[in-house]
Amino acid sequence: MEENTKIRVRFEIGEIKFEAEGPADLVERERSVFTNTLLPSAVEAIVRTRGTEQAMKYVEPVEQPKVLPLSNATPLSENAIPLTEESKDLSRTRYIAQFGQIGEQDFALISAYYDEKKNGNTSFTSDNVKQYYNDARRNKFSNVSVLLGKLAQKGLIMDDPNAERKTPKAYILTSQGIDYVENYSPKEETEKKHTKARKPRKKAESEYGGINVDSLNLKNYPEVKSLKDFKEKMMTILYIITNEKAGEWFTTTDVLCLMTDIFGEAATKDQVNGVFKREKLWFKAGNVDGSNREVKRKLLNKGIEYAQSLVGGTEQSVSQ
Repeated sequence: MEENTKIRVRFEIGEIKFEAEGPADLVERERSVFTNTLLPSAVEAIVRTRGTEQAMKYVEPVEQPKVLPLSNATPLSENAIPLTEESKDLSRTRYIAQFGQIGEQDFALISAYYDEKKNGNTSFTSDNVKQYYNDARRNKFSNVSVLLGKLAQKGLIMDDPNAERKTPKAYILTSQGIDYVENYSPKEETEKKHTKARKPRKKAESEYGGINVDSLNLKNYPEVKSLKDFKEKMMTILYIITNEKAGEWFTTTDVLCLMTDIFGEAATKDQVNGVFKREKLWFKAGNVDGSNREVKRKLLNKGIEYAQSLVGGTEQSVSQ
């Protein structure tokens, strides 16, 4: 029987059932795991729950199930790249290159498949995978143990039942993992994922963008740069604009425009909104015309008094 012949095995021992299908060597491997590991545990569970006498019938000698060819096995895809006799002469690098651009999980799985088919190494550990990377001259993955854990979660590999319980853990390919490799189709260059370039965010416009600073009589006010913290700078600027009748209502966008574009001060949206939130009694709030979400604010007496304490006071009134 050829090594790659697909078969199906199914048998029952009392209420305990086993069924597997795939390549003959993998089915035999899974049957061995079942009979040597899982079956004794199942019998033990029955003993505990139903009693020894009733459980004895489950451990009577059972005739070895016959291994039959799987007549309706799924054929390999047209683009699949199994390890044929000819390709066994290829190096690991040349063999894996046939699969095109592959990710880290696919690389580890295909390398283990290659190692088993070419060299007969059915069991592998994280140390072996690290050697696969060296052999293929591929940049090492940062955490191979995590990589193997993900493959195990997908059912493509499993713990080696015949390996000793030691570190690093040993794995073997499952029939699902072998089928995955043998039906793997190389990805075309056009299928590569391209990072979509982010469109630059359009900067929100402010009605204060074209303001003429020469009309603000800045000589009558302290230099904004001389003030020590952000709140003082922001309140002084809003006071100057209001006091000079250059405007009275301000959105967050307006404040950012005035501070960064007009007065050349560093400011962020969070800083501006932080002042609005902490000093609610300094401002009167209202919705921007045509919008139920955007808010505009104007200085109230408490805000004006705070700003006047910074600029040294003024006899010029500020309309509210």
